[in-house]
Amino acid sequence: MLRYLAMRKNILGLVLILISATQVFAANQPEIQERRQRAARAFHDGILLIHAEVPGDLTEDGFRQDPLFYYFTGLENTFNAVLAIDGQSGESWLFLEPTTPVPFSHMGLVPEVLPGPDAARQLGIEHVVDWSELEDFLAKRASSPTTLYVAPGLSSGLDMPGNFTGQKIVHIPLWAVMIQQKWPSFKLVEARAKVYELLSVQSTAEIADVRAAAKATVTAVMAGMQAVRPGVSQRSVESAVENACWNAGAHGIAFWPWAMSGENAVFPRPFASAARYDHLNTIMRAGDLVRLDVGCEWEHYQGDLGRTIPVSGKFTEDQRETWNIFVAAYHAGAKTLREGVTSDQVFEAWRAELLSHRSSAKSSLAQRAIDNWSKKDNVPFWQVHTINLIAGYASGALRAGTTIAFEPIVSMDGQGYYLEDMFLITKDGAELLTPGVPYSAEEIEAAMK
Repeated sequence: MLRYLAMRKNILGLVLILISATQVFAANQPEIQERRQRAARAFHDGILLIHAEVPGDLTEDGFRQDPLFYYFTGLENTFNAVLAIDGQSGESWLFLEPTTPVPFSHMGLVPEVLPGPDAARQLGIEHVVDWSELEDFLAKRASSPTTLYVAPGLSSGLDMPGNFTGQKIVHIPLWAVMIQQKWPSFKLVEARAKVYELLSVQSTAEIADVRAAAKATVTAVMAGMQAVRPGVSQRSVESAVENACWNAGAHGIAFWPWAMSGENAVFPRPFASAARYDHLNTIMRAGDLVRLDVGCEWEHYQGDLGRTIPVSGKFTEDQRETWNIFVAAYHAGAKTLREGVTSDQVFEAWRAELLSHRSSAKSSLAQRAIDNWSKKDNVPFWQVHTINLIAGYASGALRAGTTIAFEPIVSMDGQGYYLEDMFLITKDGAELLTPGVPYSAEEIEAAMK
């Protein structure tokens, strides 16, 4: 094992040495410059700080850059870097470590880009400097009260107890806490939702990558469906999904897939898998339903798609009726998707369709599901969310050019019910980006054979 890890280190170092800086600069710098300009206008009263991702261990399948850092710089392999978008001046500063720190330097890794005027010109960033200059940059702006906006990832948060750091704001990483402790005149504001809003409308090039991610994800979902059967583990289905993403030409999975069966599929329990060594792995049993939630990654952009699958390959009669009513409500909601529509309006279409089946529903399960799911307070995880570099917020009315995932999440009698597709919002409607995946109970059963 030690020899294997040493070999991986040497190969990784050699590959990175062979990468030249000119190859890694983003090709479409005018578009990325415009993104920073939009951010400067959105945060005109302060400074937006974004930290590059830090590499994980060498056994991971590849480095994943922080989505926001990538969106505003186009750099996919840079770490130990901070991007500051100064809303008052409209200028951006990229602070880079000029050398690779230990232990990465011992592995042969070299910086993706070096600070200096050449990098500033090629990146289209006004200032690309040694990251030791970050202190002077902040000290000058700390002379008067200034707002620092921080947009950490979902997994970011306090790494120490609040009484140790003196911070009560959640999801604020320690590097940002350290800045405020050194310069108390800074007001620290968590701005993830506001920054995600800047990503919500995609360019033509972005939409092409989302389309490719969606297409690969359709293949992966179908592979996962065919892997589900009694007696197999959730992990085995998840591995089939991951393999399908690679075979479809994607850069693997956008997130580790969920093939959650039985009670594991009932929200919020699936979230617990992120903090479990076994990822809630269990053996699938006949009679249970599976939440198959899958996303392939294409040039950093994510797919997000899924269905509810019967472990045995057949829904029970009451599950069949309940699921088909769920699907009818889903289609009713999807038909309302267009520019200007809110998620509340989509829910109302969902709700109206559910209630239209109340008098004709035969099984107790379907009747109780309709009564429960038609009340918004009973379905807190029912959602419409954006999907591009990352799954984000769909606040307010939908806008043309936004790619979204429509994802009702509900449960009944200890089983989860879930359906998700990707759509491109237009002025007149929504384009389905994930066609070819079955909906009805009968179609899903046929696809599993």
